[in-house]
Amino acid sequence: MFMKVVGRFASISTRILIILTLAFSLIILMVYWVIETQAKPRILEMTSETVVETGNEAINSIMASINHVDGLAKATSTMAGGLPKQDALYKETFGNLMQQTDQRIVGGGVWFDPNMYAQGRERQSFVWARDESGSMQPLEGYNQARQTPNPYYRDWWYIPAMYARHDHCVWSRAYVDPVSNQPMMTCAKALYDSRNQAFDGVVSFNLLLDNLGEAMKKWQDKLGGYVFLVDLDNRFLTFPDQSMVMRATKDSGQDEVITTSQLAASNPSFAPIADSLDNINQTLIDEAVAKDESRYTLAARSILSTTNLNKISEQESKLLSALLLLNIDQTFNLVDSHLVDTIAVPNDFVLQQPATAFVFRMPFTYWKMVIVKPDNDLMSVANALSNKLIQAMLLGFIPILLLTAWVFRRYFTRPLKQMAQSVADMGMLIEQKKYQQLSAHKLPYSNVSEIQIISEQTNQLIDRVVENEGALAEINVHLEKQVAARTQDLQQAMDELKASQVHLVRSEKMATLGQMVAGVAHEVNTPLGYVRSNMELVGDNLMHFDELLQHTDQLLQALKAPTTNQEQVEQLIEQTLQCCDEIKEDEVSEDLADLIKDGLYGVDQIAELVVSLRDFSRIDESKVKDVDINDCINTSLIMARNNLKTLDVKTNLAELPPIQCNPSQINQVLLNLFNNAAQAMPIDHKGTLQVSSSIDKAQQHIVVSVKDNGIGIQENTLVKIFEPFFTTKKAGDGTGLGLAITAQIIEQHGGHIEVSSIVGTGTTFTIKLPIQSSAHEPKPSQALFES
Repeated sequence: MFMKVVGRFASISTRILIILTLAFSLIILMVYWVIETQAKPRILEMTSETVVETGNEAINSIMASINHVDGLAKATSTMAGGLPKQDALYKETFGNLMQQTDQRIVGGGVWFDPNMYAQGRERQSFVWARDESGSMQPLEGYNQARQTPNPYYRDWWYIPAMYARHDHCVWSRAYVDPVSNQPMMTCAKALYDSRNQAFDGVVSFNLLLDNLGEAMKKWQDKLGGYVFLVDLDNRFLTFPDQSMVMRATKDSGQDEVITTSQLAASNPSFAPIADSLDNINQTLIDEAVAKDESRYTLAARSILSTTNLNKISEQESKLLSALLLLNIDQTFNLVDSHLVDTIAVPNDFVLQQPATAFVFRMPFTYWKMVIVKPDNDLMSVANALSNKLIQAMLLGFIPILLLTAWVFRRYFTRPLKQMAQSVADMGMLIEQKKYQQLSAHKLPYSNVSEIQIISEQTNQLIDRVVENEGALAEINVHLEKQVAARTQDLQQAMDELKASQVHLVRSEKMATLGQMVAGVAHEVNTPLGYVRSNMELVGDNLMHFDELLQHTDQLLQALKAPTTNQEQVEQLIEQTLQCCDEIKEDEVSEDLADLIKDGLYGVDQIAELVVSLRDFSRIDESKVKDVDINDCINTSLIMARNNLKTLDVKTNLAELPPIQCNPSQINQVLLNLFNNAAQAMPIDHKGTLQVSSSIDKAQQHIVVSVKDNGIGIQENTLVKIFEPFFTTKKAGDGTGLGLAITAQIIEQHGGHIEVSSIVGTGTTFTIKLPIQSSAHEPKPSQALFES
């Protein structure tokens, strides 16, 4: 029994199947490892990116409504600042405006500062609010001290708007509308007199937040988990269960919206999210302090001290002050991401499982939207993919294993057994020295190429044994053919090697030119950029003159028209003079002159680069001529400017006589040395490149020195740097031909190049070119590669 089992495992088919099973098991383990270490993190990242994209989309949709109210407040402020202070005019104008507002705007008005509407009048406001039927109705109670003992100009939404210095709303914290019992917020915008730009009061609009809950429910259904909004003070605007974030207060007796910190106090598992939101607010305060601490502190204290008592907290005054200061530079871009933090929540109190919270910040209002998504949802795609893939592999392996066993038995095991039997028969004939009978036992043809090769080789051996000398002769002929073929292959390889050598030399030259052209393109792009920018600014400034021409044309037409009254003429004259004053105040003419001057300077820079490129790029110029080496140095420095932009380049060029040389080749030599110096600089090291030219004491040679303070070259490397294909760079970064070609060019000009280096201090290359007439006849080119 044991021998039978051993014999079964000795079969090649059994061994192949065991190897396949082990290989398949290893593949499954590798696939599982790849899924766990590569696929799942990537899918988690992609799922998180989807959540972030959806969150940004939600922020942008909410900002559309906020921007609508923001624009309405801005337009109303501008209109109110230009109206004459007449009660009937304000009531009619703003009454019509409020009647046409969206149903989400449940109230608003114009609130004048004391004595700004009329001297001696402390309170003057024009206020509208929707009644229980939803109709907008005027309110007069705010102008009577008996009904509103606390003046509105000391309220917690009025004071921040007074200190704002930008064109956007100042949004209050969330509070509950006493009519609809729904959360709402107030948009407050400062009102300035259009005549003297003095602060007159505040324009406000009350925005009902009832539809935010429906919007968040829509995004929640799309994303899974849950979504909620908080305002600047981290007070809840929406929550899946609104009752969890409402709490009755002692003062009002009705439910008020609580903050995230208050919710975390009663639900500790919410603390990671609440801490992140608090940190975001603290970052807002820190940014404001860093920008202008004195203005921030003054505004925060003023907001806290001038508002009615118990209407605003110290923390909220700090946040409002920071928001007022930072919103001056705030912008809104639909493309930018609004994600500010990602938080791991070990056990979310709503979902009752581990989750990940994504926090988004809304521009201008600094509202925050939080998307809390279960980790299981994030990993569900990866887990399903892993399970299906492994199941499919397991189910597919069984038929593959059976098919492999049949194929091996049909095409390998049986032919090998037949071959073994035939070899055994031939062995018996050889022992009996019956060589002539071996031809009758030649191995049959097999469809398996490997077995067929064995069969052919065995049959050839039989023929050789039978034919003996004839077979040996045939072998000799075959060997001679192989030698001839091998000799031909070696000759072809030698020809290809020589062709490759020439190609490499040309490639090195073209690579040098390519580096130079890339640097010039980068240098040309900079002046082109600010020339274009200046032309755009010139176009913007010319709009002021177009506006002046328009006002002047209207004035001329009014003067020619017989029906024009004096008041219209005076108004047009005032508009024309105001436009002239604006042009003078903005210094438009001076700006145009400066912009045109800067544009011409950029064009001159481009012209300088083009001339240098023309002088440098004479690659095919093979004739020698009289050249000032200093011109070659300056041209090469300009061409290498992009690579040398991080170095401190110093030149000390003496007055030199012209010498006979090929300028394009000398430029290539200098550019190679400059680029090598730039690449020798460590990233954290201030690099210096010193280039000097002079005449030696014997007045026989021009000497050019290129010195850097890079990492230097080790002594055992220094003796090899001029050898072809020797390079210390990584594979693909260099061919090792730059310095070899440099040395060859200098030798062809009758000169020589020397190098000295100290590790950690720097490297100096010294080039000497002859002045006498022997340089007029270049030496014959010496091959880089000796045979």
